[in-house]
Amino acid sequence: MNKSISGRCHCGSVEWEAKLPPKIVLNCHCHMCRELSGADYSSWVVMKSNQFTLVKGSDILSRYQATEKFSKSFCSKCGSTVSCVNDEKFPDHIYVARGNISSEIELAVNLQVYTDDKADWLVLNEAIPVYNP
Repeated sequence: MNKSISGRCHCGSVEWEAKLPPKIVLNCHCHMCRELSGADYSSWVVMKSNQFTLVKGSDILSRYQATEKFSKSFCSKCGSTVSCVNDEKFPDHIYVARGNISSEIELAVNLQVYTDDKADWLVLNEAIPVYNP
């Protein structure tokens, strides 16, 4: 796979490009991801950091350091999550928010993580493998 994807925040002030293939595409059900996103889970495309390029908006990209090894980057205008870095689980990688991909490309989720922490009302997709570290 020698393709690329692009994405943007909701207001279009932050744009990025990334080279494929990703390391993994996952849904994270951990408590922190649910709190940071306000959603049932977060969906990420994980790739080597050098595959990701910020094209526009570096001046308005804000960063929240959630833990010593986990940070979230988001547009300071519209609040859209752009990416996360998790140096504990994937050093030298970036988690790109799957929902902000603009490209017409199929990137199927191939793993669900921290499903033991999932929201009580959520029914897991049994076709996607589960990993609970």
